[in-house]
Amino acid sequence: MSTPNFIAITAATCPAVSRSSALEEMANFAQDCRQNGAVRVTFGSVISGRYPGALVFVQFFDDLQGFESVMNMIPQSSAYSRLLSEHAVAPFARNVFRGKPIAFEPKLEPTPKYLMLTRAHRRSLEEAVMLEMLNKTAPVFKSAGAQTMRMGQTITGSDLGTYMLGVTYPDMSAIERTYDALANSPEYGQLMNGLEIDMRSITKIAGIL
Repeated sequence: MSTPNFIAITAATCPAVSRSSALEEMANFAQDCRQNGAVRVTFGSVISGRYPGALVFVQFFDDLQGFESVMNMIPQSSAYSRLLSEHAVAPFARNVFRGKPIAFEPKLEPTPKYLMLTRAHRRSLEEAVMLEMLNKTAPVFKSAGAQTMRMGQTITGSDLGTYMLGVTYPDMSAIERTYDALANSPEYGQLMNGLEIDMRSITKIAGIL
């Protein structure tokens, strides 16, 4: 999988009583998005972070025309309509990110179960230096069990200019191994010294299309 040029992340509230059925409906909506411009879709519910219980819907695009096509499709999507009317899903944020290059060969088998999202501001690092350091830490993530690793910079929505790192894992043990290994990585230490992290969440993945 090549680096996505654009990534859209939508977050929504959902009553606990309808969360399971909403996640099933999100699979139908994800199919609609795939048929109208998204090259991949990942969705699930937040289990740890700023908005526990929120639904998260991540779409990857080759270009913004694909994003436009999905936005034009939404009013005609019966799955999206049911999410709002039958499952009481209420979107409260949608950010679009420009993808940044990370040398990381994805592994989608077994299907990833968890998505960790980390948002950060550059404090003292130039973007090129930040990406160089991040790419140097990618093998640490990989060897500890991470399955995919993507980064984007916010271009629309809230927190403009910030960077979002998304990493998927097969289980919680892989997350633990990753951060134990990163604690001993000089490059990761330098990276953290030059960034200010203001959000980190874990989403339990319900589906990837």
